[in-house]
Amino acid sequence: MCGHVADSSAVLPDDPLHDGLRRVTACCETHLEMVRAAYRQRPFVQEELWAGKIGRVLTSGCPVLTMTELACRTGLDEPDIRRAIAWHNERRRRLDG
Repeated sequence: MCGHVADSSAVLPDDPLHDGLRRVTACCETHLEMVRAAYRQRPFVQEELWAGKIGRVLTSGCPVLTMTELACRTGLDEPDIRRAIAWHNERRRRLDG
């Protein structure tokens, strides 16, 4: 059985329309519901999703030279890009700790 769950860490390199959705597989309906329940316990962090979108753009295709270009290629506006960068930097500080 396959299904989708909301997951702010799910950003696929070639499928931006499904950003924030993770495809999951389970052996039966009961197991699928257990997987879905586990994902419902994980907070959906919008900045994490945005950081993933930014990362995808920065690691593929032509280099991004301006904030305007990054906004155009990610579909985000500048305040959201700045929030995503701040979230990413704070997360790195905690992990490198």
